[in-house]
Amino acid sequence: MTRHPILAATLAATTILSAGLPVAAQAASSERGGAQEAAVPSGGIVYVPPSRGAPQGRIGGSTRGPAGGLPSLEVLAPDHAGLTASPQPTLLWYLGAPAKGPIEIVVDTVEMSGRPPLLDVTLQRPSPGINAVDLVQHKVRLEPGRLYRWSVAMQVDPAQRSGDVLASGMIVYQPEASPAVDRKAPTATAASQLAAQGYWYDALAVLSRAIARQPGDAGLRDLRATLLEQVGLREPAAYDRAGRRG
Repeated sequence: MTRHPILAATLAATTILSAGLPVAAQAASSERGGAQEAAVPSGGIVYVPPSRGAPQGRIGGSTRGPAGGLPSLEVLAPDHAGLTASPQPTLLWYLGAPAKGPIEIVVDTVEMSGRPPLLDVTLQRPSPGINAVDLVQHKVRLEPGRLYRWSVAMQVDPAQRSGDVLASGMIVYQPEASPAVDRKAPTATAASQLAAQGYWYDALAVLSRAIARQPGDAGLRDLRATLLEQVGLREPAAYDRAGRRG
């Protein structure tokens, strides 16, 4: 695979600058039923970024590609390297309208060592809204402490990839400080505990899996929207809130 030209330049810059869910969360999510899913902790949900200086580098799809009716494309990631306690996390992304071409999803290390990326999959007709890629299904495992970039690109013109609409974010698998999560807590509480400890990807995945089970749960969608707004992902958050009202 020839790496995307915009992404390759960003990865190189990140390398210079930087020189799945936890078991407890899975158990907490699987033990609960309908009425408890939307139980929101009294303090709401607050994402606390990692205290150490995390590399910056989210690219938003709304700033890439030619203008003229192209849908927005965003990875649901913070503007720094987000944490996961799972070697095979779920990655979520947002498509604002029907795609104008195939969608390519790539997961790779920031070093781009010359070997093929860990994941390179193309979707022909993904649905608008919030979508997920589960690394378990693709048999992809992250190494502890290593910095990865993942990207979603809409191929407007396969012969001219510089015109792609591109979004990307960064992720680090950090198992050595796995978050403490109450195994008996409702989904909202488990997600809040994960977010408060800096585990962005796991907090988002806990909520998203619960929403997939109960798509009409207004409380869960509102909580996910609140989390997304805290890292500037306003359009995906608005999508969730509109779904709540619809």
